[in-house]
Amino acid sequence: MQNNNSKLKTIPPKAEYRGLTLSALRVTLKSGFTMVEIVVMLGIITMLSTIVLTNFTGLNEGAAIERAAQELAVNIRRTQNDSLAVVQYNPLNPPPLAVGVRISTIAQENTSFFRFADTVRDNKYTNPASPAEKIGDTTTFVRGIKIGTITNQDGQNQSIVHIMFAAPEATIALTDANGISIGQKIDIILQAPSGQTRKITVRTSGQINVQ
Repeated sequence: MQNNNSKLKTIPPKAEYRGLTLSALRVTLKSGFTMVEIVVMLGIITMLSTIVLTNFTGLNEGAAIERAAQELAVNIRRTQNDSLAVVQYNPLNPPPLAVGVRISTIAQENTSFFRFADTVRDNKYTNPASPAEKIGDTTTFVRGIKIGTITNQDGQNQSIVHIMFAAPEATIALTDANGISIGQKIDIILQAPSGQTRKITVRTSGQINVQ
């Protein structure tokens, strides 16, 4: 009886691949991946990873810029409420005549903002060297969020703006670096490194909107 196993093709060891015909080599490698298939697969994985990382970064920046816009709006509203309540920040000094929020588009200053007491009633942040005039700590935006532009109702760009609230009625004034009025409305545009933006509109009527 003839042994059928003698008719089966055997797969030679790796050392003998050089002498194989093309058809035999295909039989040998058909159960694995070819080099071309591996390269294509790695390319697809790389492309998908890039898409996922890009979207993840965008989501993080979207959340960061939303948080920054809400944080600035809340601090503006808080300053308004302090003016209405005639808050006395320093027990050794009387309540300030006005309080404000200082914002800027100048480099090194456009990633943060702070609140201050207008102790001499000139509608601006007068004395950077005086710790008594500044209220609390400077608030810094996260993830590279910055104030891109500040424009008044006429579309004019402003580099420094003070959002002022005069006690006891919290009367609002929007002023420039010199304490001069710039109109009845400003639009503050926050920007993320990815290009995402949020707009905060402040009006002298008391409205503060985040878009």
